[in-house]
Amino acid sequence: MWAFLVEQPNLPYTIAIACVIFLGIFEACALVFGLSLLGAFDQWVPADVDYDADINAGGLTGIAGWLCLNRLPLLIWFVLAFSSFAIVGYIVNFVSLVITGALLPELFTLPTAALGCAIACRYLGRMLADVLPKNESSVISLDDLSGYVGTITLGCAMKGMPSEAVVRDKYQQKHYVLVEPETSECEFVSGTQVVLLKRVGRVWSATRFDS
Repeated sequence: MWAFLVEQPNLPYTIAIACVIFLGIFEACALVFGLSLLGAFDQWVPADVDYDADINAGGLTGIAGWLCLNRLPLLIWFVLAFSSFAIVGYIVNFVSLVITGALLPELFTLPTAALGCAIACRYLGRMLADVLPKNESSVISLDDLSGYVGTITLGCAMKGMPSEAVVRDKYQQKHYVLVEPETSECEFVSGTQVVLLKRVGRVWSATRFDS
């Protein structure tokens, strides 16, 4: 068994499992001192991403939503991603070993494992999100973001051509939203700070923030 795990074609998957074990040990040790990776990691993740967003329309927004990054604590998401990546890779190589007597090169197994990881995050992540308890005290609706200041993260926002912006709510949670200028005479380049005014569908109209 150990020989199978440390074979060169299986090393990426063994490393992934080792990361899962390390995260578990580190979280257990942190809890002893009253800390938690769960809380620390969740400061980095989008807190309110449109789950069914068009990947091509929203950049990171659509990808994060599709992979359930917004619906799970980030530490749990990492464990799910690493575990599913490793399990799919092991299964593919085990089947190859049984049928051909040899392991497949990483060039063939890594894309399959990555695809399996993405599918697991999408569907298993959704199932986990439905059963995990949620802390409603720090939840804020997208419509409540009116008046908040955001920063353009991707491209150049023009009237009719929204770009992505990141907004922090009163709980310091990140929200990734689509933003366009209120008027056609204005443009928001990447890094511009804007004030959200009103939302129509998935797009916020905004004005430049003058500090």
